[in-house]
Amino acid sequence: MAERPTDMEKTTVKPLQGISVVDLTHVLAGPYCTYQLALLGAQVTKVESPRGDMVRGWGGTPEQVKDRYGSGYTAQNAGKRSVVLDITQAEGADLVRQLAAAADVFVENYRPGAMARYGLDYPTLAAVNPKLVYVSISAFGQDGPEGHRPGFDDVVQATSGFMSINVRGDGPIRTGGPVLDYATGMHATSATLAALMLRQQTGSGQHVDLAMQDVTTLLMNRNVHIGATTGTPPPPAENRDGPLLGRFVTRDGYVMLAGYLPSHCRSILAALDLPQFASMSARQLHEHSEEVVSAVEERLLLRTSAEWDEIFAETGVVAGGVRAIDALLEGGQPEAREMFTYVASEHGTLQVTNAGYKINQRVFGPEAPPPTLGQHSREVMESLGLTPQQIDDLYARGITA
Repeated sequence: MAERPTDMEKTTVKPLQGISVVDLTHVLAGPYCTYQLALLGAQVTKVESPRGDMVRGWGGTPEQVKDRYGSGYTAQNAGKRSVVLDITQAEGADLVRQLAAAADVFVENYRPGAMARYGLDYPTLAAVNPKLVYVSISAFGQDGPEGHRPGFDDVVQATSGFMSINVRGDGPIRTGGPVLDYATGMHATSATLAALMLRQQTGSGQHVDLAMQDVTTLLMNRNVHIGATTGTPPPPAENRDGPLLGRFVTRDGYVMLAGYLPSHCRSILAALDLPQFASMSARQLHEHSEEVVSAVEERLLLRTSAEWDEIFAETGVVAGGVRAIDALLEGGQPEAREMFTYVASEHGTLQVTNAGYKINQRVFGPEAPPPTLGQHSREVMESLGLTPQQIDDLYARGITA
């Protein structure tokens, strides 16, 4: 029987300690996957083109954007190493193959077929490293009638049916955040861990084929289950699905009420100080729904969303105020849950997210800030056995930077 870890081991050991990852991803979904792997202790080497990941220029201060250190990049790249290698040149692609030969995991999120053009596809890399876990992330997958198509989060929201179940006002809407990118990154992390466990059991490398559209299908699990089984998917959700179920207006914003069961409805009505309805049965609430809704709407206008949220929290009601992100952060719950790690950078202190869960009360966060473009190029080239003269030549010819 294995010995229990000591307190010191609990504070220092990470699940993926000793695992090396070559990260040939860009934008959000792939980098968020490798970010999760880095948080769990893997050494992640991010391979970038001389131009760098396109999201390096997204958001932040003018100085950050100028230095290719924008918030679109810093949000999911802390704790990685950055090496510049131009894979469109034969020597650059060969150096990536050398990195993959000694790696445990290789992650890419290019359009299907792109890696084969540079000799960086799974069959080629598996030949030099039979135990490699190779993760391919794409918009539509490596096969199928749409496997060849490129796509970003917003395109997949459209093609997957995701927008069709979110219809408001003048038509289908796109969500305000790139939820499909981040959901894909999370699912790719899960798939990578599963592949590593398969490798441990079989001794062989694995190829993970993961598509954003497939992940989106899973996010709509109930809807697509009904559609696939019956041939008729459920209609789009509305802002209200019942008398006390949905979004309601307050003095300054909105609240969300979740009166799914009669007990939920009674607790909501009690919190709103509407005793004349709180004692009604489910049948009576249904029969008097217009009267109930009118009274609820009138009562909610008397307070702000924050005031109602506080009342709901104190009374244990399944309802909540619609908050902005700054209100969420100021509320203290993310801080209590240790959702962020502070990392120092040339552009000041950054707050970057942790893994999002605790194991034995421990959270997993990055141990270094996001790297600048090519920050570790020379270090990585040296690890491959190149001489200073050879590295200088690569710099001079633009293969690294």
